[in-house]
Amino acid sequence: MLFANIIGQDRVVHSLARAIEQERVAHAYIFHGPDGVGKRALALALAGALQCTEFRGGDACENCSGCNKVAKGLHPDVHVLMPTTTDADLHDVSARLQLLAEDPYQRIDFQSRPTLDGSRSSSNKQIFYSVEHINAQLRRAMSFHRAEGLYRVAVLLDVDRMRSDAANAFLKLLEEPGDRTVFILITNRIDHLLPTVISRCQQVRFDTLSNETIEKAMLARNVEPGIAAMLSRMADGSISRALELYGNQELLQTREKVLEFLRLSYQGKGDRVVAATDSMIGQGREFVKFQLQVIMGLLRDLLLIRTTGDVSLIVNIDQVDTLTSFAANLPDARLESMIEAVEETSHLVERNVNLRLALVALSRVLARAMRGEPSVKMETDLLKVEA
Repeated sequence: MLFANIIGQDRVVHSLARAIEQERVAHAYIFHGPDGVGKRALALALAGALQCTEFRGGDACENCSGCNKVAKGLHPDVHVLMPTTTDADLHDVSARLQLLAEDPYQRIDFQSRPTLDGSRSSSNKQIFYSVEHINAQLRRAMSFHRAEGLYRVAVLLDVDRMRSDAANAFLKLLEEPGDRTVFILITNRIDHLLPTVISRCQQVRFDTLSNETIEKAMLARNVEPGIAAMLSRMADGSISRALELYGNQELLQTREKVLEFLRLSYQGKGDRVVAATDSMIGQGREFVKFQLQVIMGLLRDLLLIRTTGDVSLIVNIDQVDTLTSFAANLPDARLESMIEAVEETSHLVERNVNLRLALVALSRVLARAMRGEPSVKMETDLLKVEA
């Protein structure tokens, strides 16, 4: 990964490249900021630049042995650590780190991606750095002399997941880092780090990415223009989020499914609404929550169209014809009430209510709101459906 390939973070890239050129590299950095904006990518780019024997002009050469080994995740003086579950398989961890080397913008953590096979399984297991983890995998590695590189580099992902005893063990390494040793700590929650750790590191703040930057990056990955525009607006400034959504092959199918749910709700076709509801709940509670988020995004787009008339602001830009038609054909729709009903349903789903009852009740509330009729509370309608 070259500095030139980092998406968006020009201010940070320039600062770090200048530090290397001037030989003013800090012994420890904290890369902090929103999730998925390039902190991991720049950490690996910095590790590569530090090991590059031909570094000049503000970037690594990509040709020397140091560059090639860092790019492949094989450099003996670059150590990348991530928090894991207590029963994490070493082969699984290695596979995740290899994916990181191949594309540092994709998600590899155990929290958002419990398995690498693409399944929808979720895990309630705790993910953390233990003191044994720090001592066995970091302290030991950093105690050796450099094998062949110009620096010893340690990259710690999600460092806010260190338990207090692990953080104290790590603090001892920070206090006596050794010559030409660089620690790169990565976190979305700098407020969760020990003040004593923060005080010994140079803080590097990362910004969210603009929609235009994300759209351009998705186009560079051969994503269709309409889809790239949509994903950039759904990503909340995170390229990793955009890639995650694009990798979800069911995203577009899900949107069609929830659009059909809205149509059937308006038409009041009870049997077909129940059938659509059963289809929506077929993949479990987490998927229902995702579908409700998709509905919310569509409703917010409708509200934007109605209030501003500017379709350039909407998220689902590839559905502009469908949404403008909806807004025109249902001028009396109470969009704010519809949004509130979806939010209430999301809370009910979190409370483990019966999914079918919750979605059927939502359908009834949405139908009234689309016709401009007075709204009712979701819980009130849920009781009617139960009865």
